[in-house]
Amino acid sequence: MARSGYRGGQTPAVRRDGFRLPIFRKRARLYVDGFNLHHAILDLQRRELLWLDLNALGRALLPPGERLAGVTWVSAHRPQRRDRMEALLAYEEALRARSVRCLMGHFVIHGDHCQACGHQWMDATEKQSDVNLALAIAADAAANRFDTAYILTTDGDHAATTRFLHEGYPDKTVVSVAPPGRGHNRQLLEWAHLRTEIEIPMLERSGLPERILTRSGFVERPRSWTAGGSAPPPPAPVPPTPEIRRGHLRLVVSN
Repeated sequence: MARSGYRGGQTPAVRRDGFRLPIFRKRARLYVDGFNLHHAILDLQRRELLWLDLNALGRALLPPGERLAGVTWVSAHRPQRRDRMEALLAYEEALRARSVRCLMGHFVIHGDHCQACGHQWMDATEKQSDVNLALAIAADAAANRFDTAYILTTDGDHAATTRFLHEGYPDKTVVSVAPPGRGHNRQLLEWAHLRTEIEIPMLERSGLPERILTRSGFVERPRSWTAGGSAPPPPAPVPPTPEIRRGHLRLVVSN
């Protein structure tokens, strides 16, 4: 069912002046599958939205009865794409400067081939991100660091994570968060208590500053992550098939 307003039994303590006492609000944590979110934003053709403040996004997702207790972001760097790796490194630094817990996996290079034609090529497969996300959620649940877990992913492998929380910690709430423009994973929804979606206006209101001070100095938004920034070149156009005209055959003899 879609999420709306308050959940039962979660009405926050409110003073007469309308201020909600933070100590009475439920603790929420946001867990972000970085690849899912990154590619969902790329599909929107809005590269400037990649420079995203995950704390601001998390606060935009929460109802008044909850407070954001932390954000965990998992991703991996791909050394074979230096330009993209440098952009992601800058984003990781910016997130760490905003107290986001960043858990990084890696890529494994391996050969692949087509069984039909025998063509061979090198490919890269990302490793550890799913495990990092699942372990972070499990560790925080065991340490009682949240009352509500917001899991931003469409990866069906995390149905096991939501089931673990649902069965092992019945006092905690699991919320499935769909990336922008994408639906929820049905397997994950089987164990989630609630669901919600990221809307484009949320992303537009949750951008990071263009320049952020980190421990190692200032980091800036990657040039390719700007409106109209450089994107991968489009595939080369396919040459038109030459027109075949029907007619009589003519024999040409050359001496």
